[in-house]
Amino acid sequence: MNSRIRTLPLANSCLHHDHAYHQFVIAMTGRAEFEIAGKGGQIDASHGCLVPGGEVHFYEGIGENNHVVVDLPAEHVDPKLVRLFDDPRYFEADSNLRLLLSYIQREAPIWQIYPEATEGMAQSLLAALHHRTFSTGPTPNQLSKLDLAALDTFIQKHLHEPLPVSRLAGAVHRSVGHFHVLFRDATGVTPYRYVCAMRLSRARELLLESSLPLTEVASQVGFSSQSALTHAFRRQYGEPPGRLRRLH
Repeated sequence: MNSRIRTLPLANSCLHHDHAYHQFVIAMTGRAEFEIAGKGGQIDASHGCLVPGGEVHFYEGIGENNHVVVDLPAEHVDPKLVRLFDDPRYFEADSNLRLLLSYIQREAPIWQIYPEATEGMAQSLLAALHHRTFSTGPTPNQLSKLDLAALDTFIQKHLHEPLPVSRLAGAVHRSVGHFHVLFRDATGVTPYRYVCAMRLSRARELLLESSLPLTEVASQVGFSSQSALTHAFRRQYGEPPGRLRRLH
């Protein structure tokens, strides 16, 4: 048999069977309950399952539903992707995978007419899932977020050094343009203001906890001079750094 891509509702009754081919199942609307080799799970718009060939599985559609079902003969699965079917597997579908599934659903007539296109799309779907399941690199969802904890650690470690945006972006493996967008979304301020606030916070700690001269405090937190620290400190806290130390 050839690979098949189908969109169909699952019956609202508990059924079970097995088949020699592997199967990929995910809901586009509604949901279903599955049990594969004793492993239960829910299938919905964000969660799907992989059924290895030969495994008995129980399934039941819940209410109105529509599912994408891909049937994959074992001999048609690329050897690099076959480990997906070593065991029954439930998976989570991120936004990019959902876009691919939406395209598959919209173009449903193609998969009935052109077997070569069906085969290529089935392999593409498996490749996308394989990458999300086994890759050690960042997922698309991770790429859309900024690891602020890692960035804060980097800034604190290098607070005494120049920290241009290009260096901050490189620390979290983003392009400068992408970093600017993600940073604004995550913090609501510019990278310059964020780093400056961290410099001043550390300066305040040093002023309260040590007897370092102001010139040394300025150097340790990355200000070019005592006057630069004084100006920024007054703007942030409403008083010069020397007054804070005298009060303390």
